[in-house]
Amino acid sequence: MSKRLSVDECVNRIRLPKRKVLSAWSARLASIRTHTGNRMTIPLLLITTLRIFLGAILLFSGIAKLIGFSAFISDAVAYQILPILLVKPVSYLIVSAEITLGITLCIGYHSRSSGILASLLFLIFAIAITKVLLQKLSLTNCGCANFLFNILETWGFLISSSPNWKIVFIDVILAATGFLTACLPQHSYGIDLFIQQE
Repeated sequence: MSKRLSVDECVNRIRLPKRKVLSAWSARLASIRTHTGNRMTIPLLLITTLRIFLGAILLFSGIAKLIGFSAFISDAVAYQILPILLVKPVSYLIVSAEITLGITLCIGYHSRSSGILASLLFLIFAIAITKVLLQKLSLTNCGCANFLFNILETWGFLISSSPNWKIVFIDVILAATGFLTACLPQHSYGIDLFIQQE
């Protein structure tokens, strides 16, 4: 017959694993502090901020494209880059890549590879819009669905949603920022630091 435990013994048994988890996390954080030189450096904070900003741009852009997916497909058709049969699968690929890269950049999971892939994605966007501008195609919407444009408009920088050179410039800057965050020797704060310490 099993022995009945008092309320205090039950509470202590429940709390024990919680203590072990907390001590494991505090040990992990201590090893991260040692890895980063026991200080939160300004370069690491800057890299982290840029990485999260890029991730937020991609995530919200991908969600906006997913919500208005039929409009995004019609915008992609208007670019006249892909054969009609490939427009829908490539549109799904772009939306899923934006959402996935946005999440991984925001949480700091595989930051370097996500940063490089995000840079390539922004360069592809810049090349596509450049092609439209050089061919003088009349498009009313670039298909960007980017909340960065709304932020810039609140600061007084008006950016049209139709393809223009400002959007190309912004895409190139975002690509360079993604490449910079991926190629700097220091890691930013994120899940990568926890994985690296294991």
